[in-house]
Amino acid sequence: NITHVLLNNAELGKISKEQRAAHYPVWQTSLINPDFAAYVSSCGALGLKVENRDQLDDALVRALAHDGPATVEVITDAELI
Repeated sequence: NITHVLLNNAELGKISKEQRAAHYPVWQTSLINPDFAAYVSSCGALGLKVENRDQLDDALVRALAHDGPATVEVITDAELI
């Protein structure tokens, strides 16, 4: 079994961070990502999406207890990088 935690900030976060640090405008780093949790589920694994901090613990417990592969997609804020 494998559990993957995917942090989805809908942005190329490392590049955006470097642009902000250099006082450049953030340019060409935003992404329109698929619904990774739904995609994982469509492949037969457990896909869970976390959109609020209070959902995280339950999602991790469920994913780690799952008998098979699981992904926890955590929606994050790109501004917090």
